[in-house]
Amino acid sequence: MSRSLVSLVTLAAMTVVASLGAPADAATKKKTKPAPVAAKPLPKLDPKMEIVTLPSPEAPLVAIRLLFSVGSIDDPQGKEGLAALTTMMLTEAGTAKRTYSERIDAFYPMAANLNWNVDRELTVLAGVIHRDNLAAYTDLLVEAVTQPRFDASDFERNKEQLLASLTTTLRSTNDELLGLEALQGEIFAGHPYEHSSTGTVQGLKAITLDDVKKFYAEKFTQRRLLLGVAGGYPAGFDQKIATQLAVLPEGVAVVRNLPAPAVVDGRRFTLIEKSTASVGIHLGFPIPLTRADADYYPLMVAVSYLGEHRTAFGRLFQQLREIRGLNYGDYAYAEYYETPPFTNSPTPNVARRNQYFSLWIRPVAPANAPFALRNALYELERLINQGLTPEEFEGTRGFLLNYTKLWAQSLPDRLGFLMDSKFYGTPYWIDELDARLSKMTVEDVNRAVKKYLRADAYHAVFVTDKAADLKITLEKDLPVGIRYNSEPPAEVLVVDESIQKIKFRPTSVEIVPVDQMFEK
Repeated sequence: MSRSLVSLVTLAAMTVVASLGAPADAATKKKTKPAPVAAKPLPKLDPKMEIVTLPSPEAPLVAIRLLFSVGSIDDPQGKEGLAALTTMMLTEAGTAKRTYSERIDAFYPMAANLNWNVDRELTVLAGVIHRDNLAAYTDLLVEAVTQPRFDASDFERNKEQLLASLTTTLRSTNDELLGLEALQGEIFAGHPYEHSSTGTVQGLKAITLDDVKKFYAEKFTQRRLLLGVAGGYPAGFDQKIATQLAVLPEGVAVVRNLPAPAVVDGRRFTLIEKSTASVGIHLGFPIPLTRADADYYPLMVAVSYLGEHRTAFGRLFQQLREIRGLNYGDYAYAEYYETPPFTNSPTPNVARRNQYFSLWIRPVAPANAPFALRNALYELERLINQGLTPEEFEGTRGFLLNYTKLWAQSLPDRLGFLMDSKFYGTPYWIDELDARLSKMTVEDVNRAVKKYLRADAYHAVFVTDKAADLKITLEKDLPVGIRYNSEPPAEVLVVDESIQKIKFRPTSVEIVPVDQMFEK
């Protein structure tokens, strides 16, 4: 859940007369899930306030990031959303010295603000300022974090914003984010990641201002804080702001035992019933890899070949969009990807200890939805069975060696990825990518594909109208072709014959009315 997504709520409310994380439940009724596998080891930030610096003396800008080991996994049961609401009371509210409107007025002449994002394990508060205004901006930032006003009107306004992000933005106006959050809810059912980083409707309604004050005092402490400073700041600035923040409670060391998500047993379909003209599809399953694991890097190459985010060269994009014209785009991911409809490259400071593989099939015509998923499964099976050729490997690796450097063009991103590397216990991510890619072989990639990817066990989420009809189609599991507007080449039709015969063999198909999503 981020500031940018909260700002969409107002726009959505104007569009629908009447951001965010993964769902707490796919429905009000919980489903029985397989038991989780053994717990994953616990990398964590050092148990004291640490500082990460990235000086660039000639740079005119300074980036500051406060990364707290606080996230939606810290929400108490029945008060899901407390981490997000507490963070908004630091960033979208007044301070002890000034009201919220006065704080906005103070930021305005500097063309600055205090941005934020709450994910499952981490909360980041961040800003960028010209070095000429650094002292004034730092005072405002520290004031917001260490002297929150906890005004009742700010509290009610922010709670309504979070509720609207669930009931208006996700349920009503953004089908693609709805599907993404629903998929995470399925993959992490029964796991601390299960509910949305925004919370749940009933959880948010149950939170009181006293809950926020208590959560702030217990969780926003020095021992949970990693401070990052980058750019053209003066000598000693990092120590100065650390001293200012040292008025926060010292707190206790962060110890959170986190189980691995349950292994998927079969092919589980969730159909979110919603009045919509197209059908969005997400598919995924957990994988036991993060950036701290050597196998993550070759798997990343294979996934990039399959469908790099927002690029046109991926196999999925070429087969589903370019050749068959099914939709706008199709992509694959080796880890959680923050708000993909709004981002073009990975977002820093959403690091997680548990990750998952996923496919994003952007909305298709309802008649083509079964074929679109079969087409994606066909390409996934092809990758698993055939692997990459040496030529495909070299092309993808060469692309990534250059493309990944674009992910860290901005000062805040470079600082954020450096802080993420601290979380994972690795060298700086962009440098690590370069080093790993340079030494990689096609055999490394194909071995990782065989070990971690599969096309016979997954969660699939459809956001669709007439869900009952789609349920019947999935359960009958009959061949369903694609409806072309114009006849494609003969060789495409030959492949289509194989695609439409792929069997789903659903283990379960559940329909969930959209108004039950994120409810409790």
